[in-house]
Amino acid sequence: MKVGIRTNKLKNGFSYTVFLDYGIVNDHRKREPLETFSKKGDAEKYKNKMQSQVDNNTFINIPDITFSQAIDEWMENYVANNCELNTAAGYKLINEKYLKPLLGHIPFKVISGVTGIDIINDYYKYLRFEIEGKKDAKTDKMMKNLSYSSIEHHKAQISGIFSYFVKCKKISTNICTNTVIPKNEQEKMLDTVIEDIENYEDNIDNIEYENFVTPEQAITILNLFMNTSMMLPVALAIFLGLRRSEVCGILKNKINKAEQTIIIDSSRIRAGKQTIFKHRNKNKSSTRKLYIPNVLMDILNLNEKRQETNKLIFENEYIESKFLCTNDRGIPLKVDYISQKFEKVLNKYIEEQTIKDENFKFPKITYHKLRHLNITALLENGAELIDVRNNAGHSSINTTIGYTHQYTQNKQQIANKIDEVFTPYITVK
Repeated sequence: MKVGIRTNKLKNGFSYTVFLDYGIVNDHRKREPLETFSKKGDAEKYKNKMQSQVDNNTFINIPDITFSQAIDEWMENYVANNCELNTAAGYKLINEKYLKPLLGHIPFKVISGVTGIDIINDYYKYLRFEIEGKKDAKTDKMMKNLSYSSIEHHKAQISGIFSYFVKCKKISTNICTNTVIPKNEQEKMLDTVIEDIENYEDNIDNIEYENFVTPEQAITILNLFMNTSMMLPVALAIFLGLRRSEVCGILKNKINKAEQTIIIDSSRIRAGKQTIFKHRNKNKSSTRKLYIPNVLMDILNLNEKRQETNKLIFENEYIESKFLCTNDRGIPLKVDYISQKFEKVLNKYIEEQTIKDENFKFPKITYHKLRHLNITALLENGAELIDVRNNAGHSSINTTIGYTHQYTQNKQQIANKIDEVFTPYITVK
């Protein structure tokens, strides 16, 4: 790139425009104006300054576009070439439903600068606490306030947009890293530094910590779905730690009953309104051969009997599918159906039990939390970290390590070891 000066003839003299010359782009010379001066000397100084930045690779030229146009450029040049279809669909949903309607009109120079920190923080606040009851212009449905974790996705997406423009040297910094997602009162309590414990004790029991499910509770959940189309998906998540997309993508011919193994090498994902079957997984670590525990083999056999019964019931209406997990008519289960049905049945169970006993407590979890249970239960019961990592299909062992904090029953052994080492040398009276 080179910086030049163009002389503009005016009625009462001349003006001087400093421009950036990109050379030939798409068969045309591309020149972009930077600044216009009334004095040639000022234009020369600015030109030399800009040329120095170009030569030293420090030149930043923030494009004169709206944030909506910046989003489109990011989607076309980065997301389309680097992201999975389902990831791109998720980005598009946030763009069309939230980012563009609320922030799209703002000049990119404004929202990517220091002022943008306050703008984005106000955006978080609005979505967390103020959007409740407002209508979605496209769907005509009433909107709800978003959770903290949902806003984290928005923050990551905005940060990704800014990071792209930083790499393109169109902005100097990613100000999104300095934005803060607001918390509600319960979330704030989790971070509270307690100074007056006497006046704080009454509130301690009101803090709700993240829900975890135990192996015993997982079996209770499985029993809710026994002899239904959801029995096998729930069992595969509990006993093999499979993802929802992996469960939906399993083909019947990937199961070897003689060896008691199953090959996980494909998936079905949602991309907007489409369901896509992927013949190969995203990375090598996700493609794996797993051994099937006896308890799961029993459920696989039970599911086959259920399908044979359904064939007799529905006769010609029954469809022979190559996929393992199907509904009563043999049609492959939809990806969204699994998580939605799981939530509906579990919530109904908790509601019914709470009516019977107001002190009843049971974790409200998502289908994906069953995968977490499988990983943490294996780690807590002595399985090697590297084996659990391979079984779960994690690309990084650091992801697997992150699960070691969730269950603490077997960590009693650490305390026992401390007693063993130090007790012979100390007497406590």
